[in-house]
Amino acid sequence: MRIWLVSLFLICTATISIGQNAYREPIYLAYIQGDMSRWEAIIRLIEERSDDFSDEERKELISYYYGYISFLLETDQKDKAQGYITKGEKLLNLLLKSASNDVTVLAYKGAFIGFKIGSNMFRTLTLGKERVSYINRAYKMDFQNIQAILEKGNYLFQMPWILGGDEKEAVRLYEKAVLRMEKHQNLKQNWLYLNVLTTIARHYEEEKQWQKAVLIYEKILLQEPEFSWVKDTLYPAAKRTAAKNKK
Repeated sequence: MRIWLVSLFLICTATISIGQNAYREPIYLAYIQGDMSRWEAIIRLIEERSDDFSDEERKELISYYYGYISFLLETDQKDKAQGYITKGEKLLNLLLKSASNDVTVLAYKGAFIGFKIGSNMFRTLTLGKERVSYINRAYKMDFQNIQAILEKGNYLFQMPWILGGDEKEAVRLYEKAVLRMEKHQNLKQNWLYLNVLTTIARHYEEEKQWQKAVLIYEKILLQEPEFSWVKDTLYPAAKRTAAKNKK
């Protein structure tokens, strides 16, 4: 780990701004290797010079908070997640002051309100409307914006149907986001693309549509053969279950 951090430090000091080129690869490697302590170390290095960030650099850091908070909430590290939620909201509020109609920022704002709900479910009723307001505003302004599509999908996926949730519509939106990524983004070292595909595949598993899940896992591994979670755990298990259900 110490050798890796030294290498990363050299990358950082050789770069004027954080930019995708500086941090995209180490963040991506942390994701596909399932090494979230490395992800956190990268965030800390970036934070050391966050006072003089441009708006684009702030959005980049928010995207890394976004991925890390999701992991913390999934692994029930709510107290730790709250610290990063606070940091992310501080940056988002700065961005909204200078760019109040930035669709991606509005979508992230809705996401971070959702994180606050995730860290304390008793806040669902008090914060739910605010979350939906930001997400719907972003989606209405640009229904082709990838982050707006994803956050609308996340809301529908996470909420109970009695509060407006709809998993099938959520998956349709995730699939729409995937198509937008494939058409408009560089998919090389794109951790979010792999993450969305994995979410779709796991939904198909929950629906017992094993063959569909297998096909998506195979698509993921064609894009990234070294994605350890899919390669070592999700794909082999889905393939075995699909084979059993064929008999």
